[in-house]
Amino acid sequence: MKTILLVDDERHVLSALKRSLRNEGYQILTANSGYEALDLLKNNDVHLVISDQRMPEMTGTQLLHQVRKNYPETVRVMLSGYADADAILGAVNLGHIYQFQTKPWNDTDLRHSIQNCITHY
Repeated sequence: MKTILLVDDERHVLSALKRSLRNEGYQILTANSGYEALDLLKNNDVHLVISDQRMPEMTGTQLLHQVRKNYPETVRVMLSGYADADAILGAVNLGHIYQFQTKPWNDTDLRHSIQNCITHY
């Protein structure tokens, strides 16, 4: 079973993402911050990290950069409601993200995207 780590500082976003993926056969882990995500990564074999960009203390770009450095095989996806070029460019350059998804997301498109990420893994 493949494991997906969802990272967002808004609990309702994490709940909505989990609901979208509940019947897809993945183990779902959630974290409310980049630091919490890094702790989960230490103790779990995670195949895909989907992170919000704008979070307090550690941005999604900073988190995905750490994921790339410490867990290079883990696929990284940025999820953000802010489509500003600097965030996307930073995520691509530092975190070497595989995809950028916007909020709000389409559940069908998100599930298809995740399947592609898992295949890429």
